[in-house]
Amino acid sequence: MTTTKIKLRLLLLFLFATLVSATGFILIRKTLSAHEEKQRVASQISQMPNKLPFLALDKMSYSHPGQKTFIFHFHPDCEHCSYEAKAIQTNINAFGAAQLIWISEADAPTIRKFAKVNKLENLPNIHWMTDTASVFRQVFGSSAVPAVLIYDENGKLLKNYRGETKPSALLKYLNNESETGR
Repeated sequence: MTTTKIKLRLLLLFLFATLVSATGFILIRKTLSAHEEKQRVASQISQMPNKLPFLALDKMSYSHPGQKTFIFHFHPDCEHCSYEAKAIQTNINAFGAAQLIWISEADAPTIRKFAKVNKLENLPNIHWMTDTASVFRQVFGSSAVPAVLIYDENGKLLKNYRGETKPSALLKYLNNESETGR
């Protein structure tokens, strides 16, 4: 074998090793970044923000001492979101001791129509907000719909559901069954 062929093979081997090393480094860095982001979000949502950065469609207070808060992320065109809203409406009396905040990226008229269709409008413990700036993901770490975040009376995160959630699962947190193991 000639020296030129040996040098060419060594160069190709070096380039291959460099490419594999660079790819490995990039994958490890992305994995670490994703893990750090997950931890940041978990820490961030562990306490309910004092003020939600969304436009309220009604007058509301963010601080309800002694009252649990359920934050629903939804979209009016989502079938699962509609099912969840209808299920909440059917069990609305059971949720009377909690604050229910519904947040969507949809515009105000579309949200109001959703509230009316699902018979959840003008109830004192239900509030509607629009996220036209699309910041829900930055605040709560995910933009999945439907999603429900449940906070206790002190604003501490109890549960973060992704996907359609039955009222019975939500009511466990309202009735402290999740905390007592019942």
